[in-house]
Amino acid sequence: MKLLRHPNALAVWLPAFLVLITRIIFQGFIFPTELSGDEAQYWDWSRHLELSYYTKGPGVTLIIAFFTGLLGDHQFAVRLGSYLAHALTAIAVGVLGTQFCGNSRRVVWLTSIGFQCILGYQIGGSLMTVDMPMVLGWSVATVCAVSSVQRARQQQSVRWPLTIMGAALGFSFLAKYTALLAVLGLLMGIWPWRKLILRAPGAKQGAGFGGSLLLAAMAPVVIWNAQRGWPTIQHLLGHIAVPGGDSGVISWTEFEIAWPLTYILQTIALPGPLLAVAMGLGILSWKRGQWDRPRPELRVALCSALPLLLFYLLVSFKGETEGNWTAAAAAPLLPFAAIWIDRHYKMRSTLWLRSGILLRSTLSLFLLLTLPWSAPPLSKGLLAIGSDARIPLHRVHGHRQFAIEVRRLAVEALGESGERTPIICDYYDRTALLAFSLPDQPVVHCASVQLGARRSAYDDLAATRFTLEAFSDQDLILVGADEKRWRNALDPVPLIELGTALQRGRPRKIFHARIPARPIENEH
Repeated sequence: MKLLRHPNALAVWLPAFLVLITRIIFQGFIFPTELSGDEAQYWDWSRHLELSYYTKGPGVTLIIAFFTGLLGDHQFAVRLGSYLAHALTAIAVGVLGTQFCGNSRRVVWLTSIGFQCILGYQIGGSLMTVDMPMVLGWSVATVCAVSSVQRARQQQSVRWPLTIMGAALGFSFLAKYTALLAVLGLLMGIWPWRKLILRAPGAKQGAGFGGSLLLAAMAPVVIWNAQRGWPTIQHLLGHIAVPGGDSGVISWTEFEIAWPLTYILQTIALPGPLLAVAMGLGILSWKRGQWDRPRPELRVALCSALPLLLFYLLVSFKGETEGNWTAAAAAPLLPFAAIWIDRHYKMRSTLWLRSGILLRSTLSLFLLLTLPWSAPPLSKGLLAIGSDARIPLHRVHGHRQFAIEVRRLAVEALGESGERTPIICDYYDRTALLAFSLPDQPVVHCASVQLGARRSAYDDLAATRFTLEAFSDQDLILVGADEKRWRNALDPVPLIELGTALQRGRPRKIFHARIPARPIENEH
């Protein structure tokens, strides 16, 4: 209630509330899209709750399980958690703006509106992936770290800021392990004030409670991995292509200059190029001491982002990176852009910069909110002018039709029993999409390991694990791989091609097969 009575409350809450309502109306009901592969995978995990999973913690699955338990297993319920996480992160970032605004209410407005302009968050807030819950915890922890410094300087209690910071970091970690870099960054950020904080009222209790909550959040992941030989460590090492990982090894001699260059472009593209420029100018002017008020606590916000950016820069020297890996870095850097724009608000160049940021973000948000309607004509227009750019609508469209076609081919081949015949896919993405899109949402199995690819979370779940012994001597529907790969992997008799079905614009072969029972060999 105190925050609602704050002079900057409207700037903090209004943009978050308006975008949340608009997102629910447009993306939830007027222009809904189907789930992406990652969303479907996390939904499928949520039907089999575990302490952790092969590639991610249990955070996102718990969120999905909560909302689908309330609203049912459909795309709006799956995504509602991400819609709310985006809105709550917007509020946290708005509060961060109030911590640095001084006497300028415009800084708070610029920070709050700037959050809604970040391209990566517009996309992340539209899809139920690990990114928005992770950024939410990261942003709340940053606010609490800044609050701890400011309250300690005023000799006020830091119990609650430190406690909430630990809880927020734990929440972020359960969504994505990258949150460990937030722990490092925030400790670096508050380091100059460590003695001041430790002398503040409630410091020991807050540090104890916060540290305990962080460790409690990490415990399920540690226990799950310890029981299974640390497979998540293997997966994470695979991301950086070093020995012990699950994705091969890339030596330093195989380095390509395109990797770090692409990473830099991804980092700039995540907030949008113009907003990234404003962030950079803000950081430079603050470091050079060009602001009337020094705002030393901005060090905490900068350090919140810095380890993440530097870590993945190093990773980019070992292989290709993905654009969402640095998602959490943009939020704590927004106040730098807001203060810089505020100080140069009347300059013509700043007017053009603001206008460009708002125009780009408005168009991209409109595209996302109306994707099934706006993407096809835009893609045709890009094709007409000879552009190679395409709107990836296929990632969230056509999966239900693909599932219906798979079921139709199965029923034509096997009669009514085709509706209950186990389905085996070649890839975890396709497995999850079929499981969600089929009318009865059955358990679908993944044979990626048998086909020579790396393992997936489906190999850890008893209900979804595929083995030759468990599925021998029964009818199966095989989806995705070609005939040669299925024969080499399963040695099925017979293997009959039923036809093809389009998914993501590509034909996927569908087979009817039986795996012959293997005789049990005596051990002598």
